[in-house]
Amino acid sequence: MVSQRFWSFSRGVRGLVVAASLLLLCIGGCKQPSVKSKTEIRSIHMAGVYAEAARTLAAEFEQQTGVHVRIVAAPLLSLREKEVTDLLTQQDDFDVMQVPHQWEGEILPHLLPLEGSPVSAQPDLSDFIPTVRNNCGRWEGQMRGIPMACDLITLLYRTDIFAARSAEFQTLTGRPLLPPKTWQEYLEIARFLNSETLYGNIIMGVEQNFTVWSGILFGMGGRLVDDAWHPRLNSVAGAQSLSLFAEMFNYAPPGSESLNFTEANALFLQGRGAMYLTWPSLLWAQLQDTNICKITGKIGAAVIPGGKPQLSAWCLGINPFCKHPEQARKWIEFFTNQSNSKRLMLQYGKGSPRISTYQDPECKEKILYLSDVLAGFAGNEPRLKIPPSQELSDYMDLQILKVIHGEFTPQAALDRTAARWAEILTQTGYLKR
Repeated sequence: MVSQRFWSFSRGVRGLVVAASLLLLCIGGCKQPSVKSKTEIRSIHMAGVYAEAARTLAAEFEQQTGVHVRIVAAPLLSLREKEVTDLLTQQDDFDVMQVPHQWEGEILPHLLPLEGSPVSAQPDLSDFIPTVRNNCGRWEGQMRGIPMACDLITLLYRTDIFAARSAEFQTLTGRPLLPPKTWQEYLEIARFLNSETLYGNIIMGVEQNFTVWSGILFGMGGRLVDDAWHPRLNSVAGAQSLSLFAEMFNYAPPGSESLNFTEANALFLQGRGAMYLTWPSLLWAQLQDTNICKITGKIGAAVIPGGKPQLSAWCLGINPFCKHPEQARKWIEFFTNQSNSKRLMLQYGKGSPRISTYQDPECKEKILYLSDVLAGFAGNEPRLKIPPSQELSDYMDLQILKVIHGEFTPQAALDRTAARWAEILTQTGYLKR
Protein backbone atom coordinates (compact mmCIF):
# COMPACT_ATOMS: atom_id res chain seq x y z
CA MET A 1 0.00 0.00 0.00
CA VAL A 2 1.27 3.50 -0.86
CA SER A 3 2.32 5.44 2.23
CA GLN A 4 -0.13 8.13 3.29
CA ARG A 5 2.58 10.82 3.43
CA PHE A 6 2.76 10.91 -0.37
CA TRP A 7 -0.77 12.25 -0.44
CA SER A 8 -0.10 15.31 1.75
CA PHE A 9 -0.96 18.49 -0.09
CA SER A 10 1.77 20.25 1.94
CA ARG A 11 4.31 18.54 -0.30
CA GLY A 12 2.78 20.15 -3.37
CA VAL A 13 2.40 18.90 -6.88
CA ARG A 14 5.72 17.09 -6.84
CA GLY A 15 4.49 14.86 -4.11
CA LEU A 16 1.35 14.07 -6.07
CA VAL A 17 3.35 13.18 -9.15
CA VAL A 18 5.61 10.84 -7.18
CA ALA A 19 2.62 9.24 -5.52
CA ALA A 20 0.84 8.76 -8.81
CA SER A 21 3.94 7.12 -10.26
CA LEU A 22 4.15 4.69 -7.38
CA LEU A 23 0.47 3.88 -7.69
CA LEU A 24 0.90 3.05 -11.37
CA LEU A 25 3.82 0.79 -10.56
CA CYS A 26 1.69 -1.10 -8.03
CA ILE A 27 -1.17 -1.44 -10.51
CA GLY A 28 1.35 -2.80 -12.91
CA GLY A 29 2.16 -5.67 -10.63
CA CYS A 30 4.24 -4.53 -7.65
CA LYS A 31 3.41 -6.46 -4.45
CA GLN A 32 2.01 -4.51 -1.53
CA PRO A 33 3.68 -5.15 1.83
CA SER A 34 1.63 -7.68 3.79
CA VAL A 35 0.18 -6.57 7.13
CA LYS A 36 0.15 -9.33 9.72
CA SER A 37 -3.35 -9.65 11.19
CA LYS A 38 -3.76 -9.95 14.96
CA THR A 39 -4.84 -13.33 16.32
CA GLU A 40 -8.44 -13.23 17.54
CA ILE A 41 -10.43 -15.66 19.64
CA ARG A 42 -14.12 -15.35 20.42
CA SER A 43 -15.33 -15.98 23.95
CA ILE A 44 -19.06 -16.20 24.76
CA HIS A 45 -20.31 -15.26 28.22
CA MET A 46 -23.59 -14.72 30.00
CA ALA A 47 -24.83 -11.17 29.44
CA GLY A 48 -24.52 -8.73 32.31
CA VAL A 49 -21.82 -8.79 34.95
CA TYR A 50 -20.03 -11.86 33.56
CA ALA A 51 -19.66 -10.31 30.10
CA GLU A 52 -18.69 -6.97 31.62
CA ALA A 53 -15.91 -8.59 33.64
CA ALA A 54 -14.77 -10.58 30.60
CA ARG A 55 -14.40 -7.41 28.52
CA THR A 56 -12.20 -5.83 31.18
CA LEU A 57 -9.99 -8.91 31.41
CA ALA A 58 -9.88 -9.29 27.61
CA ALA A 59 -8.37 -5.81 27.23
CA GLU A 60 -5.65 -6.66 29.75
CA PHE A 61 -5.01 -10.04 28.16
CA GLU A 62 -4.50 -8.38 24.78
CA GLN A 63 -2.00 -5.93 26.26
CA GLN A 64 0.00 -8.80 27.73
CA THR A 65 -0.18 -11.29 24.85
CA GLY A 66 -1.20 -9.40 21.72
CA VAL A 67 -4.15 -11.78 21.30
CA HIS A 68 -7.49 -10.05 20.78
CA VAL A 69 -10.43 -11.63 22.60
CA ARG A 70 -13.81 -10.66 21.19
CA ILE A 71 -16.43 -11.02 23.91
CA VAL A 72 -19.89 -12.14 22.86
CA ALA A 73 -22.69 -11.68 25.41
CA ALA A 74 -25.91 -13.71 25.51
CA PRO A 75 -28.79 -14.01 28.01
CA LEU A 76 -28.98 -17.31 29.88
CA LEU A 77 -31.37 -19.24 27.62
CA SER A 78 -29.84 -17.81 24.46
CA LEU A 79 -26.38 -18.73 25.77
CA ARG A 80 -27.40 -22.38 25.97
CA GLU A 81 -28.90 -22.36 22.48
CA LYS A 82 -25.88 -20.68 20.90
CA GLU A 83 -23.35 -23.00 22.54
CA VAL A 84 -25.19 -26.24 21.80
CA THR A 85 -25.87 -25.20 18.19
CA ASP A 86 -22.25 -24.21 17.61
CA LEU A 87 -20.96 -27.55 18.90
CA LEU A 88 -23.52 -29.81 17.21
CA THR A 89 -23.07 -28.11 13.83
CA GLN A 90 -19.28 -28.26 14.27
CA GLN A 91 -18.85 -24.55 13.69
CA ASP A 92 -16.35 -22.28 15.38
CA ASP A 93 -18.41 -19.17 16.05
CA PHE A 94 -17.21 -19.34 19.65
CA ASP A 95 -13.74 -20.53 20.63
CA VAL A 96 -14.26 -20.34 24.40
CA MET A 97 -17.57 -21.05 26.13
CA GLN A 98 -18.84 -20.19 29.61
CA VAL A 99 -20.80 -23.25 30.73
CA PRO A 100 -23.08 -23.44 33.80
CA HIS A 101 -23.02 -26.60 35.87
CA GLN A 102 -26.59 -27.62 34.99
CA TRP A 103 -25.73 -27.82 31.27
CA GLU A 104 -22.49 -29.72 31.59
CA GLY A 105 -24.11 -33.00 30.58
CA GLU A 106 -25.15 -31.43 27.28
CA ILE A 107 -22.03 -29.41 26.53
CA LEU A 108 -18.92 -30.89 28.16
CA PRO A 109 -18.87 -34.11 26.07
CA HIS A 110 -18.40 -31.93 22.99
CA LEU A 111 -15.64 -29.68 24.35
CA LEU A 112 -11.91 -30.16 23.83
CA PRO A 113 -10.28 -32.27 26.55
CA LEU A 114 -7.74 -30.16 28.41
CA GLU A 115 -5.63 -33.17 29.41
CA GLY A 116 -3.91 -35.58 27.05
CA SER A 117 -4.67 -33.49 23.97
CA PRO A 118 -2.58 -31.33 21.63
CA VAL A 119 -3.60 -28.41 23.82
CA SER A 120 -2.72 -30.07 27.08
CA ALA A 121 -3.44 -27.90 30.10
CA GLN A 122 -1.91 -28.71 33.43
CA PRO A 123 -3.19 -25.96 35.73
CA ASP A 124 -2.52 -26.27 39.42
CA LEU A 125 -5.93 -27.15 40.80
CA SER A 126 -4.78 -27.52 44.41
CA ASP A 127 -6.14 -24.05 45.23
CA PHE A 128 -9.61 -24.86 43.89
CA ILE A 129 -12.36 -25.85 46.36
CA PRO A 130 -12.35 -29.70 46.24
CA THR A 131 -16.09 -30.15 45.73
CA VAL A 132 -16.01 -27.53 42.96
CA ARG A 133 -13.03 -28.91 41.04
CA ASN A 134 -14.48 -32.45 41.30
CA ASN A 135 -17.94 -31.47 40.06
CA CYS A 136 -17.33 -28.56 37.71
CA GLY A 137 -15.70 -28.91 34.28
CA ARG A 138 -15.05 -32.67 34.44
CA TRP A 139 -16.65 -35.26 32.18
CA GLU A 140 -15.96 -38.99 32.52
CA GLY A 141 -12.71 -38.33 34.36
CA GLN A 142 -11.41 -35.75 31.89
CA MET A 143 -11.01 -32.06 32.54
CA ARG A 144 -12.93 -30.19 29.81
CA GLY A 145 -13.40 -26.90 31.58
CA ILE A 146 -11.71 -24.88 34.31
CA PRO A 147 -13.96 -23.52 37.11
CA MET A 148 -14.35 -19.74 36.89
CA ALA A 149 -17.14 -18.99 39.42
CA CYS A 150 -19.27 -20.80 41.98
CA ASP A 151 -21.86 -20.30 44.69
CA LEU A 152 -24.24 -22.28 46.86
CA ILE A 153 -27.51 -21.70 48.65
CA THR A 154 -26.72 -20.12 52.02
CA LEU A 155 -28.89 -19.00 54.94
CA LEU A 156 -28.73 -15.26 55.63
CA TYR A 157 -30.50 -13.96 58.73
CA ARG A 158 -31.05 -10.76 60.71
CA THR A 159 -28.65 -10.78 63.64
CA ASP A 160 -30.46 -7.86 65.33
CA ILE A 161 -33.85 -9.59 65.16
CA PHE A 162 -32.44 -12.89 66.43
CA ALA A 163 -30.79 -11.11 69.37
CA ALA A 164 -33.86 -9.05 70.26
CA ARG A 165 -36.25 -12.04 70.25
CA SER A 166 -33.90 -14.68 71.70
CA ALA A 167 -35.09 -14.48 75.33
CA GLU A 168 -38.73 -14.79 74.29
CA PHE A 169 -37.93 -17.73 72.03
CA GLN A 170 -36.01 -19.46 74.82
CA THR A 171 -38.97 -19.06 77.17
CA LEU A 172 -41.19 -20.76 74.63
CA THR A 173 -38.81 -23.49 73.42
CA GLY A 174 -36.12 -23.87 76.05
CA ARG A 175 -33.32 -22.90 73.66
CA PRO A 176 -31.83 -19.60 72.45
CA LEU A 177 -32.72 -18.18 69.06
CA LEU A 178 -29.84 -19.27 66.81
CA PRO A 179 -29.56 -20.18 63.13
CA PRO A 180 -31.50 -23.43 62.66
CA LYS A 181 -29.71 -26.76 62.35
CA THR A 182 -32.71 -28.71 61.05
CA TRP A 183 -35.47 -27.80 58.62
CA GLN A 184 -38.10 -28.29 61.29
CA GLU A 185 -36.27 -25.67 63.37
CA TYR A 186 -36.16 -23.37 60.34
CA LEU A 187 -39.94 -23.56 59.95
CA GLU A 188 -40.43 -23.05 63.68
CA ILE A 189 -38.30 -19.89 63.64
CA ALA A 190 -39.97 -18.52 60.51
CA ARG A 191 -43.36 -19.00 62.16
CA PHE A 192 -42.18 -17.40 65.42
CA LEU A 193 -40.67 -14.31 63.78
CA ASN A 194 -43.43 -13.74 61.23
CA SER A 195 -45.55 -10.66 61.98
CA GLU A 196 -47.47 -7.85 60.33
CA THR A 197 -44.24 -5.86 59.95
CA LEU A 198 -41.70 -8.63 59.28
CA TYR A 199 -41.88 -11.80 57.21
CA GLY A 200 -40.46 -14.92 58.80
CA ASN A 201 -38.49 -15.66 55.64
CA ILE A 202 -37.87 -14.44 52.10
CA ILE A 203 -37.95 -17.07 49.35
CA MET A 204 -36.63 -16.96 45.79
CA GLY A 205 -39.28 -18.29 43.43
CA VAL A 206 -39.69 -18.92 39.69
CA GLU A 207 -36.89 -21.23 38.46
CA GLN A 208 -35.28 -21.23 41.94
CA ASN A 209 -38.04 -23.28 43.58
CA PHE A 210 -36.43 -26.60 42.66
CA THR A 211 -33.04 -25.27 43.72
CA VAL A 212 -34.17 -24.30 47.22
CA TRP A 213 -36.37 -27.34 47.72
CA SER A 214 -33.62 -29.79 46.71
CA GLY A 215 -31.45 -28.52 49.58
CA ILE A 216 -34.30 -29.30 51.97
CA LEU A 217 -34.75 -32.76 50.43
CA PHE A 218 -31.04 -33.60 50.73
CA GLY A 219 -30.86 -32.18 54.25
CA MET A 220 -33.74 -34.43 55.34
CA GLY A 221 -32.03 -37.55 53.94
CA GLY A 222 -33.85 -37.74 50.60
CA ARG A 223 -32.50 -38.41 47.11
CA LEU A 224 -33.51 -37.48 43.60
CA VAL A 225 -32.49 -40.78 41.98
CA ASP A 226 -30.70 -43.94 43.05
CA ASP A 227 -27.48 -45.31 41.60
CA ALA A 228 -29.39 -47.02 38.78
CA TRP A 229 -31.23 -43.77 37.89
CA HIS A 230 -34.59 -44.83 39.33
CA PRO A 231 -36.39 -41.70 40.59
CA ARG A 232 -36.50 -41.67 44.40
CA LEU A 233 -37.72 -38.13 45.06
CA ASN A 234 -41.25 -39.37 45.89
CA SER A 235 -40.04 -41.06 49.07
CA VAL A 236 -41.29 -40.27 52.58
CA ALA A 237 -38.44 -37.76 52.94
CA GLY A 238 -39.43 -36.25 49.62
CA ALA A 239 -43.03 -35.70 50.63
CA GLN A 240 -42.05 -34.32 54.04
CA SER A 241 -39.53 -31.93 52.53
CA LEU A 242 -41.95 -30.61 49.90
CA SER A 243 -44.69 -30.19 52.51
CA LEU A 244 -42.28 -28.21 54.67
CA PHE A 245 -41.19 -26.08 51.72
CA ALA A 246 -44.79 -25.27 50.84
CA GLU A 247 -45.48 -24.22 54.43
CA MET A 248 -42.53 -21.81 54.33
CA PHE A 249 -44.54 -19.69 51.89
CA ASN A 250 -47.08 -19.01 54.65
CA TYR A 251 -44.42 -16.85 56.31
CA ALA A 252 -43.15 -15.16 53.16
CA PRO A 253 -44.37 -12.21 51.05
CA PRO A 254 -47.50 -13.01 49.01
CA GLY A 255 -46.67 -14.36 45.56
CA SER A 256 -43.14 -15.39 46.57
CA GLU A 257 -43.33 -18.44 44.31
CA SER A 258 -43.16 -15.97 41.39
CA LEU A 259 -40.41 -13.72 42.76
CA ASN A 260 -37.17 -13.72 40.79
CA PHE A 261 -33.95 -13.55 42.76
CA THR A 262 -33.52 -9.81 42.09
CA GLU A 263 -36.90 -9.04 43.63
CA ALA A 264 -36.29 -11.37 46.56
CA ASN A 265 -32.86 -9.82 47.17
CA ALA A 266 -34.41 -6.35 47.30
CA LEU A 267 -37.01 -7.42 49.88
CA PHE A 268 -34.37 -8.88 52.18
CA LEU A 269 -32.00 -5.93 51.84
CA GLN A 270 -34.87 -3.56 52.61
CA GLY A 271 -35.32 -5.35 55.93
CA ARG A 272 -38.60 -7.08 55.10
CA GLY A 273 -37.62 -10.61 56.18
CA ALA A 274 -35.87 -12.34 59.09
CA MET A 275 -34.27 -15.16 57.07
CA TYR A 276 -33.36 -15.68 53.43
CA LEU A 277 -32.17 -18.74 51.49
CA THR A 278 -30.18 -17.37 48.58
CA TRP A 279 -27.09 -17.31 46.39
CA PRO A 280 -24.92 -14.96 48.51
CA SER A 281 -22.73 -13.80 45.63
CA LEU A 282 -25.80 -12.04 44.21
CA LEU A 283 -25.79 -9.73 47.25
CA TRP A 284 -22.11 -8.98 47.84
CA ALA A 285 -21.93 -5.96 45.57
CA GLN A 286 -25.02 -4.39 47.20
CA LEU A 287 -24.28 -4.72 50.91
CA GLN A 288 -22.39 -1.43 51.21
CA ASP A 289 -24.82 0.60 49.12
CA THR A 290 -27.07 2.31 51.67
CA ASN A 291 -29.54 3.23 48.93
CA ILE A 292 -30.18 -0.47 48.40
CA CYS A 293 -29.30 -2.12 51.72
CA LYS A 294 -31.12 -0.88 54.82
CA ILE A 295 -29.71 -3.58 57.11
CA THR A 296 -25.96 -3.12 56.72
CA GLY A 297 -24.15 -4.60 59.72
CA LYS A 298 -27.21 -6.61 60.73
CA ILE A 299 -26.74 -9.67 58.51
CA GLY A 300 -25.38 -13.03 59.60
CA ALA A 301 -24.83 -16.20 57.59
CA ALA A 302 -24.89 -19.93 58.21
CA VAL A 303 -24.77 -23.20 56.33
CA ILE A 304 -28.34 -24.23 55.55
CA PRO A 305 -30.03 -26.79 57.84
CA GLY A 306 -28.90 -30.31 57.03
CA GLY A 307 -25.71 -29.00 55.39
CA LYS A 308 -26.57 -30.09 51.83
CA PRO A 309 -26.97 -26.91 49.75
CA GLN A 310 -27.19 -27.06 45.98
CA LEU A 311 -24.03 -26.09 44.09
CA SER A 312 -23.92 -23.50 41.35
CA ALA A 313 -20.77 -23.31 39.23
CA TRP A 314 -19.48 -22.08 35.88
CA CYS A 315 -16.49 -23.25 33.88
CA LEU A 316 -14.68 -22.10 30.74
CA GLY A 317 -14.00 -24.66 28.01
CA ILE A 318 -12.69 -24.75 24.43
CA ASN A 319 -14.60 -25.54 21.24
CA PRO A 320 -12.77 -28.46 19.54
CA PHE A 321 -13.05 -26.60 16.22
CA CYS A 322 -11.24 -23.56 17.59
CA LYS A 323 -8.52 -22.39 15.17
CA HIS A 324 -6.30 -21.03 17.95
CA PRO A 325 -6.63 -23.54 20.82
CA GLU A 326 -3.33 -22.61 22.46
CA GLN A 327 -4.35 -18.96 22.70
CA ALA A 328 -7.79 -20.02 23.95
CA ARG A 329 -6.18 -22.10 26.69
CA LYS A 330 -4.00 -19.18 27.77
CA TRP A 331 -7.06 -16.92 27.88
CA ILE A 332 -8.86 -19.37 30.18
CA GLU A 333 -5.86 -19.70 32.47
CA PHE A 334 -5.54 -15.91 32.61
CA PHE A 335 -9.24 -15.51 33.38
CA THR A 336 -9.18 -18.05 36.23
CA ASN A 337 -5.85 -17.22 37.88
CA GLN A 338 -5.73 -16.26 41.57
CA SER A 339 -5.59 -12.53 41.00
CA ASN A 340 -8.51 -12.40 38.60
CA SER A 341 -10.62 -14.79 40.69
CA LYS A 342 -10.24 -12.35 43.57
CA ARG A 343 -11.13 -9.40 41.33
CA LEU A 344 -14.20 -11.18 40.01
CA MET A 345 -15.43 -11.51 43.58
CA LEU A 346 -14.56 -8.04 44.88
CA GLN A 347 -15.39 -5.96 41.81
CA TYR A 348 -18.20 -7.98 40.25
CA GLY A 349 -19.65 -9.97 43.15
CA LYS A 350 -19.06 -13.42 41.65
CA GLY A 351 -18.09 -16.31 43.88
CA SER A 352 -14.57 -17.59 43.48
CA PRO A 353 -13.73 -21.29 43.00
CA ARG A 354 -10.38 -20.74 44.74
CA ILE A 355 -9.79 -21.36 48.45
CA SER A 356 -7.23 -18.54 48.57
CA THR A 357 -9.92 -15.97 47.75
CA TYR A 358 -11.93 -16.89 50.85
CA GLN A 359 -8.78 -16.68 52.98
CA ASP A 360 -7.61 -13.37 51.53
CA PRO A 361 -7.58 -10.60 54.22
CA GLU A 362 -9.08 -7.98 51.92
CA CYS A 363 -11.90 -10.28 50.83
CA LYS A 364 -12.65 -11.33 54.42
CA GLU A 365 -12.78 -7.69 55.50
CA LYS A 366 -15.16 -6.61 52.73
CA ILE A 367 -17.42 -9.67 52.54
CA LEU A 368 -18.60 -10.61 55.99
CA TYR A 369 -19.73 -14.19 55.51
CA LEU A 370 -17.04 -15.82 53.37
CA SER A 371 -16.14 -18.42 56.00
CA ASP A 372 -19.75 -19.62 56.19
CA VAL A 373 -19.96 -19.91 52.41
CA LEU A 374 -16.69 -21.85 52.24
CA ALA A 375 -17.94 -24.20 54.98
CA GLY A 376 -21.07 -24.87 52.95
CA PHE A 377 -19.05 -26.14 50.00
CA ALA A 378 -17.90 -29.11 52.07
CA GLY A 379 -21.34 -30.73 51.83
CA ASN A 380 -22.81 -29.21 48.69
CA GLU A 381 -24.88 -31.30 46.30
CA PRO A 382 -24.37 -30.83 42.55
CA ARG A 383 -27.22 -31.05 40.07
CA LEU A 384 -27.70 -34.20 38.03
CA LYS A 385 -24.87 -34.03 35.51
CA ILE A 386 -26.60 -35.51 32.47
CA PRO A 387 -27.97 -33.98 29.25
CA PRO A 388 -31.65 -33.95 30.38
CA SER A 389 -30.80 -32.27 33.72
CA GLN A 390 -32.49 -28.98 32.80
CA GLU A 391 -35.61 -30.72 31.53
CA LEU A 392 -35.91 -32.71 34.75
CA SER A 393 -35.58 -29.68 37.02
CA ASP A 394 -37.96 -27.61 34.88
CA TYR A 395 -40.66 -30.27 35.25
CA MET A 396 -40.17 -30.39 39.02
CA ASP A 397 -40.39 -26.60 39.20
CA LEU A 398 -43.88 -26.78 37.65
CA GLN A 399 -45.03 -29.43 40.13
CA ILE A 400 -43.75 -27.40 43.09
CA LEU A 401 -45.88 -24.46 41.92
CA LYS A 402 -48.95 -26.72 41.80
CA VAL A 403 -48.32 -27.76 45.41
CA ILE A 404 -47.89 -24.16 46.56
CA HIS A 405 -51.15 -23.22 44.81
CA GLY A 406 -52.97 -26.15 46.40
CA GLU A 407 -53.60 -27.99 43.13
CA PHE A 408 -51.75 -31.16 44.22
CA THR A 409 -50.63 -32.67 47.49
CA PRO A 410 -46.86 -33.00 47.89
CA GLN A 411 -47.06 -36.76 47.45
CA ALA A 412 -49.20 -36.52 44.30
CA ALA A 413 -46.86 -33.95 42.75
CA LEU A 414 -43.81 -36.07 43.52
CA ASP A 415 -45.44 -39.22 42.15
CA ARG A 416 -46.22 -37.37 38.91
CA THR A 417 -42.64 -36.09 38.79
CA ALA A 418 -41.15 -39.53 39.43
CA ALA A 419 -43.23 -40.99 36.59
CA ARG A 420 -42.22 -38.25 34.16
CA TRP A 421 -38.58 -38.42 35.19
CA ALA A 422 -38.61 -42.18 34.59
CA GLU A 423 -39.88 -41.57 31.05
CA ILE A 424 -37.20 -38.98 30.33
CA LEU A 425 -34.40 -41.06 31.86
CA THR A 426 -35.54 -44.12 29.89
CA GLN A 427 -35.74 -42.21 26.62
CA THR A 428 -32.23 -40.85 27.13
CA GLY A 429 -30.79 -44.27 27.99
CA TYR A 430 -29.95 -43.73 31.65
CA LEU A 431 -32.73 -45.79 33.19
CA LYS A 432 -32.88 -49.40 32.03
CA ARG A 433 -36.33 -50.96 32.27
